[in-house]
Amino acid sequence: MKKHIITILKILLIGVVTTIVRIIGQLSIPAGEQTVLAPSVFAENGTMPLAFTVYGIFAYSLIASLFLLIRKQMSGNRILQGLKYGLPCCAVWSVYLLEPLPHVAPLDKLTYPIVDSLALIIMGLLLGWLFGNPDCPKRKREISSTILPISVIIIYFFAGRMIQYQIVGIYSSFDAQPAETLLWTVITGFVIACIVAWLSEYIKGTQLKRALVLGGLLFGVDLFLFNFFMPLVFAADIPDLILRMLIDIAAVTIGCLVFPKSEYIERRRR
Repeated sequence: MKKHIITILKILLIGVVTTIVRIIGQLSIPAGEQTVLAPSVFAENGTMPLAFTVYGIFAYSLIASLFLLIRKQMSGNRILQGLKYGLPCCAVWSVYLLEPLPHVAPLDKLTYPIVDSLALIIMGLLLGWLFGNPDCPKRKREISSTILPISVIIIYFFAGRMIQYQIVGIYSSFDAQPAETLLWTVITGFVIACIVAWLSEYIKGTQLKRALVLGGLLFGVDLFLFNFFMPLVFAADIPDLILRMLIDIAAVTIGCLVFPKSEYIERRRR
């Protein structure tokens, strides 16, 4: 029990520090103007700083806790292990921040990925320091075995997005910027596929278990928590936001079923 309490306190500490770093980054971003989305209720009544802080601690703590699912299988020193988790989180957040959307200003596509990535890198460093595995296994990666899963995930993600754009009609710039939106979709599918392929090496179990952990938890929870920062600032369409997340997560999770049952080639350090 004492060990679990200490673990929870460490996770909360990481969530608090990461949130502080993110707030400092936010204060350094020039205030932008957009007329597409109305401000959120938090922005209108002046409680957005409090709401952002509370949600930030919750979100970053939960994202940090997912590191516990893979830390025992990771190689390298402690700091490197943390970065191996933090940097993929940076990549997911960054590509989604680059999505062509009507309310996003060009400058925001530069500033927000930078400040979000800085916070997530700090989170990764703290995770490696506090939770890194000193008895890490050495592992040989089989690059060829990931080519098919990566290709399938890209195709499924692209198909899921086409359903969202053409059938569901989600909030997007597809009608105004079809070429840019399609290019973003392909690039994002590729980035996500490479990330889950990278993380798949650290998940043991059957194909179904690995798919659920990779797509539903490591990608899905991260994406869910990332997207719900938006309603803190704007009066976002919550059903639309949830629907796009569910389709993206489902597409990636189904694609992850192509990963074979885990078989590690390990050699423990002596």
